[in-house]
Amino acid sequence: MKRKTLLVCTIILTIMTIAGCNMFKKERKITGTQGKVVSVVNGNTLKMQNGLTVELIGVKPSDLGKKYMEECVIGKNITLIADKQDVRQTYKTASTTVRAYVKVAGEAGSLNGKLLLERWANGVNNNHLRDSAKAYNSYWTGGGKHVLLSDVELQMKMKPATFIIGTDKGSGTGFFINDNGLALTNNHVLNDENTQAVVMFFGEDGTLDTNNYRGISRIIYTYSEGKIDFTIFQVQLEPGEKVPYLKLCDKRARDGERIAKIGCPAGTVCNFQTGNLSNYNEGHFFTHSIASNHGDSGGPIANFYGEVVGINQSIEFNESLTAMSGSLQKAEGIAYAVDAMLIRELLDYNGIKYGK
Repeated sequence: MKRKTLLVCTIILTIMTIAGCNMFKKERKITGTQGKVVSVVNGNTLKMQNGLTVELIGVKPSDLGKKYMEECVIGKNITLIADKQDVRQTYKTASTTVRAYVKVAGEAGSLNGKLLLERWANGVNNNHLRDSAKAYNSYWTGGGKHVLLSDVELQMKMKPATFIIGTDKGSGTGFFINDNGLALTNNHVLNDENTQAVVMFFGEDGTLDTNNYRGISRIIYTYSEGKIDFTIFQVQLEPGEKVPYLKLCDKRARDGERIAKIGCPAGTVCNFQTGNLSNYNEGHFFTHSIASNHGDSGGPIANFYGEVVGINQSIEFNESLTAMSGSLQKAEGIAYAVDAMLIRELLDYNGIKYGK
């Protein structure tokens, strides 16, 4: 009896093992496959907990794309969608590579589209891209829809385009508005009197790279009157060099809208803070709630679509307190910014190309 029982159990285990192997070898559809992201291979490839390696259709890899996925996608649940015209619609084993559009749980659109829209990819890879080639190319040429960014995403977008400006009078912040080195800051940071200033970039870890700097090619326009204080200038890049940049908004932000600032105050670098736009004032400037200090001057203020709405002007002096004390007194809690629409209008009027 025991032998019969043992024989039956052995047969059952054998059948289950064979069935399991057949199930594992059974072709499964890429579309609808779900799982958690456990690691990132490069700027267009990730690995899932089930063993699958997923190549993001339409995306050329970049270091920035890899960094974004490492910080914002690892640990998230995703769903795969195959291109309808791709010959590869299924896979047999988990230890393989598939091509797919990736939908991150809780987020609109695809991860592929976000990497392209936010310029975290090196461009569109048209290999195996059939379903949405037109739409994907529109992302890369600037026709994609606005997507609200998280704090982490916005900081990642702003930081690479921001830099420190060093002069004989001190330092301030500046930022690029096209990939050819067109940049903005405040007049009191950079003007016609200190063109020997240098622009210093940051390393990938966010620290100042003192060996990575550029000179000022020319000051295109500089202005300072009242609370309007800005300089448009050209950074001298190396031959063929392209830089990350921020787009200028095409309409004013609303009073009360959430905004963010990056600046380099008091010896720190890439200090990211969020707040709200308080209100627009007469002329082309607005007040905001983000604390500002020396060194923040000239940094970008952006909305959460990643568009520049203003140039930060960090210090406002209280005239009444100054008259009473006989020395300059800062009006605490008041920060100003030059309206980006003024800069945009000036650039358009003079036919100067910038990132849109």
